[in-house]
Amino acid sequence: MDKDILELIGRRRRQILVHSFLYYQLNENIIADHTFDLWSKELVQLQEKYPEESRQAVYYAEFTKFDGSSGYDLPYSLPEMQSTGHKLLDYHKKLKGHSA
Repeated sequence: MDKDILELIGRRRRQILVHSFLYYQLNENIIADHTFDLWSKELVQLQEKYPEESRQAVYYAEFTKFDGSSGYDLPYSLPEMQSTGHKLLDYHKKLKGHSA
């Protein structure tokens, strides 16, 4: 098992969940749509190429039907995604305030 791939799959899943929460629940977008699409495409490819790592990575069950087309049907309402999303959004707004 490739631990780097396992970690990357987990990271991409978390990123997609958090940014889906920001976009679909809070109507906020702090990354470009293109970036989200790249992450989604990469995750789908990783899950196909490394099925064992995919099964061992976090949120496996939540991403079994993920095809990369949208994060709308994902469980982005999980408390840990909401908490992380709010923290990230606060940090983003703080940075924007300092750069103005």
